[in-house]
Amino acid sequence: MIFLNKNQSNTVILTLTDKSRLLTPTYIFELTNDTDKNEVIFSAPDLSTFKCKYNRFDIIESGSTFTNLTGGTINLNRVGFWDYKVYETTGSTLNISDTTGRILEQGKVYVNGVADDVLPAYR
Repeated sequence: MIFLNKNQSNTVILTLTDKSRLLTPTYIFELTNDTDKNEVIFSAPDLSTFKCKYNRFDIIESGSTFTNLTGGTINLNRVGFWDYKVYETTGSTLNISDTTGRILEQGKVYVNGVADDVLPAYR
């Protein structure tokens, strides 16, 4: 499980290199909210020193409307659980909607903090 805190930079460690079939893949993250099925697709640079052992990503949850979807800065307006998938692709990081690559890893993300959205009142 990946834990992300709102309004801060979050270091995420994954083991993707050993599953990849590409020499220099671009990793595309797809997050889907469990409640409203909202999707966020982005890429983040692999900052790991030892790519044969692990892959390190700094994912910044901005808590605002500012995003950099090719640099790992996102806004997840809902706290709680999200599904995630990480794809490998040969596309450039500018083509973040290219989720046609092979899925390397999938699981759950928990977003902790105060939500930006307001749920409608139930009557």
